[in-house]
Order: sequence, then structure tokens, then C-alpha cells
Amino acid sequence: MSGEVAEHSAGLDAVVAPGKYLTRQQTLLRLFFATYWLVVFTGAIRKWLFPTNQIFYLLQDIPLAIAYLYALWTGLFTRFFLALGVASLCAVLIAHGLLQVVLIDLPIKVLVIGLHNYIFYLPMLLIFPLAMTAEGRKKYIRWNLLLNLPMTLLVVAQSRSSATAFINRTTALKGFGGLGGDLARGTGTFNFVSFYALWLAIVFALCMGEWLIPQERRACGKLLLVASTLGALLSTAVSGERSSLGYAAIVMVVAIFAAATLRAFRPLMITGGILLFAPGILLISAILSPTMLRAFEARTTNAGNVQNSKGRILNLLTGFIPQRFDPLGAGLGVGSDASHVGEIDAYQATYTLDETDLPRTIDELGTFTGSFYDLMRMGMAVGVVLLGVYLLVWQRYPHPLLLSVMVCMDLYIGDLTRNSTMTATQTFLAASFVLGALYFPQINLAATPNLPHPETVYA
Repeated sequence: MSGEVAEHSAGLDAVVAPGKYLTRQQTLLRLFFATYWLVVFTGAIRKWLFPTNQIFYLLQDIPLAIAYLYALWTGLFTRFFLALGVASLCAVLIAHGLLQVVLIDLPIKVLVIGLHNYIFYLPMLLIFPLAMTAEGRKKYIRWNLLLNLPMTLLVVAQSRSSATAFINRTTALKGFGGLGGDLARGTGTFNFVSFYALWLAIVFALCMGEWLIPQERRACGKLLLVASTLGALLSTAVSGERSSLGYAAIVMVVAIFAAATLRAFRPLMITGGILLFAPGILLISAILSPTMLRAFEARTTNAGNVQNSKGRILNLLTGFIPQRFDPLGAGLGVGSDASHVGEIDAYQATYTLDETDLPRTIDELGTFTGSFYDLMRMGMAVGVVLLGVYLLVWQRYPHPLLLSVMVCMDLYIGDLTRNSTMTATQTFLAASFVLGALYFPQINLAATPNLPHPETVYA
């Protein structure tokens, strides 16, 4: 462990004693997991206990704020190019928001909410990676896979219950439909379908990463891995959410690429076997929740829905291109849900601007600042994937690549500025895992200069 301290202390302005450094890492790791657990269960607290109390959306901000203050106090945060990028982006957004207050009378309340959604979660990328050692990453994997077991049971129960059942309750007091009849799409402990779909995709990515490495390097036992993998596939089938299916398909493609890159026959066969098991999962889904499966099938194959999906994909591919010249924009934060709390039909109020994030941020920030923000975000998305590929080749560690693809997808299509409390937090927790693998390698490369060929590892 002292080798890790020496190797990575270059990322800090001052080198601290190894004992103090490790203690501070552990404190940051506890705050990391405090944030994680609140993200997972804030929706449950809101929808089942306090459905009309919006303030509970900020629960995970408490450990995050403590983590930021602790990092400033101890100096435990990275100063590399990522910090410069975060600082530059924050400065530009604050300056533009203040300009909008002066020139277009943007309400201070909306500006503060907008700055919170755009900026507050970015520093996670500067502090949490320094706590994500190899052991920290294993804990993250284990907890996600363990939590997925009861979550699968919950989602199956939700798929078998009516939209008005308490188990399907959301902050709107009724489950999210879009499936026809008295059905609600599964949300697990979250209070919105996209929040759960992102979490489920991260879990499935971690499962596939575990399958792709030798058993002695895994974070969990084989029984938990098998159960969690089957649970993730089953949840995808019965959730009724198209994005879950899309995420799962992307994870499988990336897993096959990773197995081929590792040139290891066994993980390639395991990945193919999971694909072959898909009909069995569909059969189990048909037995457990036949109505939901039929509705999900209709939703994905209906001509109108297919056309709608094609339109969305086309919009996503071109959404970062400004559609009109507007130097100031509608106002930073106008497209955030929290800015419209208390209004009639507040949920739909954000749709006065574009539905998807990249064009909506241009609507809010104007042509120049909005395009700058989008390009920074897209650059981060590409960068994290390239880092995942690098770690796969360098460390033969597939988890960062699988997670980086999920991070990339959410940076490009996710509602990071509209629902930051749930989407940005999950995205940056996963990104911290990827960056942590760069700072703290999964294997001691210096001690193993002549690694065996991957094929012999799986022999």
C-alpha cells in the first residue's frame, strides 16, 4: 500500500505521511458510500414516506458537501488537467448566469438551482477517485451486486402489481405508465424510471466485468455473481423500460470487445453463454409477469414507438448543433425540474425547452456558452471511454471500460442538468471508479514486469 502512496502522491501539491494519507482515504471512501446509499434510497424515502416533500431530493448533497470541505481541509484532491477543466467550466457558467441576471432578469432562485445542477456534482471527479483504491473498488462492486438481489425481487413485484399499488407509488402518487392498461414501469427504490435504468446498467456492467477476470481477482464469489447477473437480466426484461434493454445490449457488445481484446477464450465463451441464456430469461419473465412482458414487447415493436425511437436517436446525434443564434439563452436553470416546484404541472414545465440535455443546455445558455458546455461534456465522454480502453489493455482490467461506456452514454443523453441529484451523482460515482483504476492499478505492474499471456491465466 505504501507503494501506492508513493506512486500517486504526485497528484497532490504536498506529500503527506502514508498513515495520514490512508486515514484520509478511508474517510473519503466512507463519504463516497454514504453518497451512494442515499442515491439508492432517496427515491424510496420520497415516494413511500414523504411524497410531497421536495427537499429530500438533496439528501445525498449532505455527505457530498462534507466530502468537499474535508478534501479542501486535508488537500486530498487531484490537481491534474481534470481540475483545470472543472474550474474553467464552473467559472464560465457562473459568469454567464450572472450576465443573464443583469440582462434578461433571470430570477436569482432559478440561477442558484441551475448552478447547483450544473456545478455541484463536478468536484466528485476530483476527490472520490483518490479514495477508490483496488479495495475500494471491490467494495463498490460487492455492494452493487448484493443490493441487486433484493432489488430484483422488488422490481418483479412491481411488474406484477397495478399502477396504483403502493409498491409502484412515485412522487406523483401513481406508477409511471407508457405501457397501456393498468401497468407501471419498474423503478425499484428510485422514484423515476431513468434513475433506476441507469443504476441497473451500472450493476450489469460490473457483473460482466467480474465474468471477464480470473476468479482469484474477483470482488465476489461465483454464487453471488451468477445470482446478480441473472437478476439484472430478469429486471431488464420485466422493468418495461426500453433504455434498460438498450443499456444491456451495449454492455454485452462492449463485454465481447473486452474479451476479444484480452484474447481469453473462457470469458468470451461466458459472454456468449449469457447471450444464449436470454431465451430462458424471457421464459421466466413470461411466467412471472406475462402482462408486463407483452406490454414491453408491444412498446418496443409497435410501429409508432419504433418511429419515435428513431426520431429520438436522430435528435441525439445532432442535438449539440445549435438550431438558432441566441447569444444569451433562456436562462441557466430554466430547464431544471427543481426550478418549477410549486407550479401547476411542474414536471412538464421543463419541456418548454428541449426534452434532451444537449439541446436544452444550448437553449438555456445560448449559442456560445451552451456549445462550450456541450463540447466539454462530449470531450469528457470520449475521454472516459478512451481511458477505459487504456486500462483494459494496460491492466487487463475490464470494469473501467464497461463502466466508462455507461458514463459516456449518460454524459451524452442523460438528464444531468435537469435531474442532477440522481443522474449526475450516479454518473460521477461510476466515473470515480474509472479514474480510481488509473490512480491505483488493479495489479502491481512494477512487481510483475513479465505478466503471463492472458490465455494462460484462464487455463
